[in-house]
Order: sequence, then C-alpha cells, then structure tokens
Amino acid sequence: MVYRELEIFNIDFISLGKASNIIENSGGHIKEIPLSYEYYEYGCDDIEEESLIFIRKIYENCPLIENLSLLCLSSDEHLTELEKLLKDCKYLKSLSLIIIDLDRLTTDEEIGKELLKILIRSTPNNLRKIKFYGNSQFPLKSLEEFLEKWRGLNALSLYTTGDIYKRNDYMKLIKKYKNKGVIKDFIS
Repeated sequence: MVYRELEIFNIDFISLGKASNIIENSGGHIKEIPLSYEYYEYGCDDIEEESLIFIRKIYENCPLIENLSLLCLSSDEHLTELEKLLKDCKYLKSLSLIIIDLDRLTTDEEIGKELLKILIRSTPNNLRKIKFYGNSQFPLKSLEEFLEKWRGLNALSLYTTGDIYKRNDYMKLIKKYKNKGVIKDFIS
C-alpha cells in the first residue's frame, strides 16, 4: 500500500518493522511521528535491528518531519544513525528521544555526554524542543558546554527525567542560561 497523503503517523502497538514499511511508502509528506515507547521498549523481538531500520527510513523518507518521537539504543551505530537523521531532517522542531542501553556497557553520563555532542554538531536550526527519556544523564560540565554552544540559536525547551537536575549546581546553571535566553523551559 502507498500512503501518499500521510502527514501525522501515530504508531502504537505495531512493530517498528511494519512502521518502517509504511514510512517508506508515505510519499515523503510525514510531518509528525509520535510513539508510545512502553510497547516498543518491552514488546519488540529484535529491537536493535528494527530501531536502526526505523531511524534510517525516517531520514530517507521524511524530509519534512517537524515533530518526532524516536527510540534510540545507545550503541555507536544507533548514535551515528541519529546524527544522520538530525543532519537530513532540516525542518525538525521537536524531538523526543528515549535512549535504551540494553547491554549496560556505558554509564548514563557517558551516553548523555555523547548525545549532547551529537546535538551540537548536527541539530537542524529549527529545533526548539528536546525531550530525553531513558538511559541518559548529562554531566554538569557537558551540559554547560552544550548550552554555551547553543547560544545564538532558538531558545530551547528541555525536558528530561532524573532528580540530578534538581540539585543546586544544576539549578544555578539552568537559571544562568534562562537569563541568557538560551533556555526557554527546563522541566525535569
């Protein structure tokens, strides 16, 4: 089947493989892909391969994507594909990332540090909102470097999980960059 007029692709409770096939046959008009990750995190037989293919199908077939929810494993290959997606999807305004570390070979801080580097190198100019879920935590120094490099771009709304961001040192940093106009909202 071909889905030429598809602009919003709500996919819940179908495999990432089937979703990838629909994206491939969408005609390049998809602007929004929201996902419910509980199902994909725990209900997928081959999450490593299917999630890689899913990321590739998005950057190959969704040049107009504006709002994207994405499941991304913490492997080097997945992070490389994420970077390609960020470079190719120039209209992206909102990105929700759930990071899963299946092997637990890296710490959440290492994953967070690498994610911030990728975002600085490859983020499209339109990006204004980033939500992080799962296995990522940003070391204070890495977060400050990220925010400093973000200066001059759109004010950013950041959403993340973890009590670490409620610590005094993080709260001071967030306030500093809100005052500089780098951060619009920071919700943890």
